[in-house]
Amino acid sequence: MLSLRLRTSSWIRSSLALFATSWAVAESPRVRRLEVAPGIQPQLSVTAEGHVWLVYANAGDIHVASSPDGGTTFAPPVKVATVPKLMAGMRRGPRIAAVGNHVTVTAVAQELIAFHSSDAGKTWSEPVTINDAPTSAREGLHDLALAPDGALFVTWLDLRNGTMELWGSTSHDAGRTWEKNETVYRSPDKSICTCCQPSALFDAAGNLAVMWRNSLEGSRDLWLSTRAADRREFSPAKKLGEGTWKLDGCPMDGGRIIASNAGEFSAVWQRAGEVFFCPAVGPEIKLGAGKQPVAVPTGAQPLVVWQQGADLVSATVGVSSEPTIIAAEARYPVLLPLPNGHGAVLAYEQGPTATPHVVVERW
Repeated sequence: MLSLRLRTSSWIRSSLALFATSWAVAESPRVRRLEVAPGIQPQLSVTAEGHVWLVYANAGDIHVASSPDGGTTFAPPVKVATVPKLMAGMRRGPRIAAVGNHVTVTAVAQELIAFHSSDAGKTWSEPVTINDAPTSAREGLHDLALAPDGALFVTWLDLRNGTMELWGSTSHDAGRTWEKNETVYRSPDKSICTCCQPSALFDAAGNLAVMWRNSLEGSRDLWLSTRAADRREFSPAKKLGEGTWKLDGCPMDGGRIIASNAGEFSAVWQRAGEVFFCPAVGPEIKLGAGKQPVAVPTGAQPLVVWQQGADLVSATVGVSSEPTIIAAEARYPVLLPLPNGHGAVLAYEQGPTATPHVVVERW
């Protein structure tokens, strides 16, 4: 698939670079709210042309829906597969990445698996297993990142050595095949936090960042490691933020990474029930009470969306004095910037936990 990488790299790189373009979210109304279908744990991807892809779980089924107009309208959902023992809930669930007509979905059941479509989601391959140690990904928490050259990187919580570690793998052919698994991080204190989702993100230059919640001497803080575009090794891990969270348990909340300048990454996460923005340089900034934060760049400061009680709220770092309620009885947001500074797309679960729906908003 070398031809795929060469054909797509320039416009993916341009698109990723444009994600950092400023757009006036504070002054722009939400364009449209669309209730897509019954389901949980939505995730999003966008192509350089602004074609938005949505994936979500519904019982043991994985569904995708696509939007040619930046998330304003969606075609009827298509079922990717029925997956016995599909892991979904508490940030477990399928992930998606799209490049032109090539769409890749990853999910965890007994194993971490990938599905591929080469015809814009019309048909799907049989599952390919990514983890090369059987059942090692059974905790079900993983993330999928798309590189500027079209490569995919997946990271997950792994139990192959008896304690929780962070592992990863790369695909250069849109998820058809995957490289030998690699250790991203192994805690010197036996295990990383066992039930918090990891995050992975490439910047426009192809630098990769991976974030996870660690477990060191009783502290459950977020840690980050990076891999430069021209390297194979990850940097030594570093703790994020100034405070620490002593906790005998797992908060089941992993935060999200934001690409800042080339090779620099910021992040949002919660500590002891408070949401923080941690810039690449400088002190952490407390945003308010809550959990499950996500964020996108909006120029100088990011827009952050998170759960506060039973609601979703939003704030722009350094601009909003108080968070604004944006959705009631809603949870597990995912937020995606659109190319060319054309706003963002927000997806989330809404409604009673017994009968939730996937909702998408164009901002």
